[in-house]
Amino acid sequence: METDVTRPGSRGGVARRLAAIGAAAAAAFALALVWTARPAAAAGPDAQCLTCHSMPGLEMPLPDGEKLPLTIAADSFAHSIHSPLGCTGCHSDISLPAHPAAMPVIKSGREFSLKMVQVCQTCHVQQSKEWQTSVHAALVREGNGVAPVCTNCHSPHAVQKGVAEAIDTVPCKACHAAVFTAYSGSVHGILRRGGMAQAPLCFSCHGAHAVHVPSEIQGLKDVCLGCHKNAVAEHSTWLPNVDLHFGVVSCPACHVPGAHRRVDLVLFNSTTQKTTPEAEGPESEGVPEFVSPGSSSMTPRPGLDPQTLFTLLQTLNRPGVADKTVIQGRLEVSTAVEAHQIAPAESAISDCATCHRAGANAFQSVVVSVAGPGGIPVRYGADKDVLSSAFSIASIGGFYAIGGTRITILDALVVLALLGGFGFAIVHGSMRIFFRKFFNHTRHEQRKG
Repeated sequence: METDVTRPGSRGGVARRLAAIGAAAAAAFALALVWTARPAAAAGPDAQCLTCHSMPGLEMPLPDGEKLPLTIAADSFAHSIHSPLGCTGCHSDISLPAHPAAMPVIKSGREFSLKMVQVCQTCHVQQSKEWQTSVHAALVREGNGVAPVCTNCHSPHAVQKGVAEAIDTVPCKACHAAVFTAYSGSVHGILRRGGMAQAPLCFSCHGAHAVHVPSEIQGLKDVCLGCHKNAVAEHSTWLPNVDLHFGVVSCPACHVPGAHRRVDLVLFNSTTQKTTPEAEGPESEGVPEFVSPGSSSMTPRPGLDPQTLFTLLQTLNRPGVADKTVIQGRLEVSTAVEAHQIAPAESAISDCATCHRAGANAFQSVVVSVAGPGGIPVRYGADKDVLSSAFSIASIGGFYAIGGTRITILDALVVLALLGGFGFAIVHGSMRIFFRKFFNHTRHEQRKG
């Protein structure tokens, strides 16, 4: 049966036929442009995937209102180390003949990222094991919605060797922008950008996948000494009591001259040799409850006075508790940004009076720390009187040196405590000698009688 398109002499049929032929040619030409735009590496099924997934703006609406981006830059994927695996190397749950089929409900982009971590673990077994021990993984387990997983640091469709190790493309700065800016202006950042490959970048101090908090107790000192192996010997040529200084003064406290310094009293488990976890700290049973963490880990929470600190230690060390908690004090800078503003060695503080004088600024600010998720310090503000109270003698004895702070009352209390200790020993020894002689004399008299 003839139609308007095939019927001879039909002007309308001819026009429609010409229009159809033109439309088909235009579609074929557009498809050819898309196909030829694919890089040579994209062939077979990958090329079919990229026919759609290279279109700009391709995305999937999610139930939470977010949109999951589905566009893949074909050139970037072609040069990626994942390119030889092909699309189905990671997306093995996708059947090309049936795609797009009814997809399982993805509630959010975060849920999808967490699901894809399991795919990364299939090949990257060692890196996954390291990440599981990291502060990032600890935060993920705590339900932190922005703690990084694999795809936050490594763009899965554009991964290239060495990108994460370059100062301009290191992924850490995406979250830690302020810290990275401070680092960039430090002696470390300047040397690294100047081409010195040995100068530390983020992962040099914090680790790449097994990212830990180096500020815990001696961790920061150990990180610094990893490169500056002769630092103790070099400091001993001019710094008195060098071992004590290295034990209780963090490196940035002197090597960031413009920083605000403070005393950090760290609750420390003498058995595990680790910082006391937050669950056992100032919010434990029998101790006043404090404001829950809600801001930066460097921001102190309010409110420890000398008696509260004393009560806290008594509670943590109550009868029946095997692991005893002590306080390890140290001098540190106040913020993570300051900790990364390391100055050249010639600018470091070397004037003893900066700290060793009456009213030194460093001893006007005091915090008490416990360990949060992944070892991140959780700090509680403390009254500076905790350094000059009779309640604090047992608390700060591990780092205090008589005369070191020029806090006169504290010097007197420590001297009295020492004298009391010596006095007890002298009295106890004298009593033993007296009673030994008394009993010997009594026995001698009894034998004579």
